[in-house]
Amino acid sequence: MTGPRAVDVLVIGAGPAGATTAALVARAGFRVLVLEKAEFPRFHVGESLLPAGVRVHERIGLRPRADVFLYKGGAEFVRESPSRRRTFRFAEALPGSPRHAFHVDRAEFDAMVRDRAVAAGAEVRHGVTVTEVDVDADLARVRTSAGTETARFVVDATGQDRLLARRLDAVRPYASFGKVAVFTRFEGLSDAAWDEFGPENDIRIVMRDDGWGWMIPLAGRRLSVGMVTRGRATPASLDDGILSGELARRLTAGATRRDTGVLRNFSYRNARPAGARFATVGDAAGFLDPIFSSGITLAMVGAEGLADRLVDALAAGTEADPDLLAPHLAGMDRGYRTFAALIDRFYNTRFAESVFFAESDDLALRPGVMSVLAGDVWRADNPFQDLLLRARRRAGNGAA
Repeated sequence: MTGPRAVDVLVIGAGPAGATTAALVARAGFRVLVLEKAEFPRFHVGESLLPAGVRVHERIGLRPRADVFLYKGGAEFVRESPSRRRTFRFAEALPGSPRHAFHVDRAEFDAMVRDRAVAAGAEVRHGVTVTEVDVDADLARVRTSAGTETARFVVDATGQDRLLARRLDAVRPYASFGKVAVFTRFEGLSDAAWDEFGPENDIRIVMRDDGWGWMIPLAGRRLSVGMVTRGRATPASLDDGILSGELARRLTAGATRRDTGVLRNFSYRNARPAGARFATVGDAAGFLDPIFSSGITLAMVGAEGLADRLVDALAAGTEADPDLLAPHLAGMDRGYRTFAALIDRFYNTRFAESVFFAESDDLALRPGVMSVLAGDVWRADNPFQDLLLRARRRAGNGAA
């Protein structure tokens, strides 16, 4: 059909979204080539996962390793001035929602997911940069730093590089979400600091006037610390911000600090996530402010849905249908809109005070809140989620 070098599916990017897609398509017997510009393992933020993604881990055969995975029972929301704390457990969610998740070392986690793709039969090449993608009626041509590849279908899993969204002028920033993240890591936490997290290892989400911060315990007595703001930020902003608080000072006392990183302008949606012979997945399909740790869950669940639809189309020879992924995209849109509505209310209303720091719990509301926080956003029996989707504070739930 295309020539000796053609593959059925070419995936650009070997992160969790791309590798999950590759694993499931290759397992179905199709030829899959993954091109990744970076060498693995490589550092990445986004270490706290949601329970809804655990099922996808199991499907691709990913087995937790003690040096990479740390049990996560929920989240503790913290306001340091005045001092207030409230804990939310995934075990409190609606029946059927998964009861726990994990914090992970992303460098090793991403490599493990990549290895599942290789084990399923996909070919993965590192150190290859894709420069252009051309699609016509018969095939897709992908130009790279190492030559040209051809495929029946192309999946863009390039993360924040958002290769196709940029080339198609489809990047639509979320104006009301966080714009800058500053982060670092600490190693060698003290016994007292480690004991403070306890067996549930809850992520600490620190509320701030200009945004929010995170403290994520990681296997091996490590701690990821960062903050997100809608204003300007530099590496020094981390020291002046969340690291200046009493909680951070206590948890990091005596620990060794690593390098500080900065990410800017990361909240956006992709106005053209798929078309004839191409699709985007993971952060390349859109990225929401990371306040509720939705990124990896949306990426891997989205990859699973894309792969299942694509496998059927490849078998039937209908992969060129421009509307092939319409049902899949509609389902993913529900998930994105739910989290976008939650994030919009977090930043632009008193939602955090009325829900996360309420003096008394609304027992009817809390299980629904927890199911959304668990990433279980594709069910039809959650009144809290229905409220988020119906009562749009303004057009677009924090629209681009």
